[in-house]
Amino acid sequence: MQVNEWSTATESQRAQFSYWRELICEAFLALTPESDLRDGFSGRVTQWPLGELNLARIDSQRQRVRRTERDISRTSIHGYYANLQVRGTSRMAQGGRVTTLRPGDLAVVDTGRPFTFDFDSDFRQLSFFVPAHVLDANVTSGVPTATRIDTTSGVGAAVRHALTALSTQPLAPEAAARLALHAGGMLAVALDRPVAPTRSERTYSAALADIEEHLADDDLAPAATARRLGVSVRWLHGLFAGQEHSYAATVRRLRLERARRDLEDPARRHLRVIDIAADAGFGSVASFHRAFRQEFGVTPARTRSLPAVH
Repeated sequence: MQVNEWSTATESQRAQFSYWRELICEAFLALTPESDLRDGFSGRVTQWPLGELNLARIDSQRQRVRRTERDISRTSIHGYYANLQVRGTSRMAQGGRVTTLRPGDLAVVDTGRPFTFDFDSDFRQLSFFVPAHVLDANVTSGVPTATRIDTTSGVGAAVRHALTALSTQPLAPEAAARLALHAGGMLAVALDRPVAPTRSERTYSAALADIEEHLADDDLAPAATARRLGVSVRWLHGLFAGQEHSYAATVRRLRLERARRDLEDPARRHLRVIDIAADAGFGSVASFHRAFRQEFGVTPARTRSLPAVH
């Protein structure tokens, strides 16, 4: 079975993240990755072409990966990526839905619409590309993206075992392509009977959307978010208790990420650091500097002076 491999280990430390941005676009499609680990970034992609489908294994350090409208205009590949979390955790968001994937979890994104993956630590994923016609014709109610598929039993487990076999077993090319087609068909069956999200999952997704919408508000707080969602503050804190970050830590992380993107954006270079801090929702520039350095290991000014990575 043919194998394609890419690794940042072939590059100098200063060039590793830049190379990572190039290689994932070559291995997958136009994407916009971001990470605070600019020097010495470690990432590897192993890809198995499987006819019109393909499977890739990604081993990498923490990052955020976005598929933006601009990315979509650059590559109009129409299909789906089914991502199976093998190690670490990730958060997948698309179309107003958000799901957290832990080892063994599987969910799908549509390449024709914007999406975001957040990886807070080192991770491994299997990413299975399936052309649109394979799923669209066989999922009667539309493909539910950013929705976790149960892989502990039934058809979901069969998909997980098939993807694992494709990435670990030495199969002849014809056998691998047939197994991949079967995996795509089983994935369609699993997606045609999605597990309805619980009230907690729906409310958590709504809470994240509310935070991002009101990120720059002076009064962004659990009470304000709970009021807009129509839930109690205690219920809201309970939602975040089952996630990677508390409500406050989520707000802090999203504000810092927004500020970092603005600092790296040439179109916003005319703004002062204090203006960018305020736009991201920080009331004190001193607290912003402390939080930014603690999170990313560099000062805001240093981030702005670093060369942009394209």
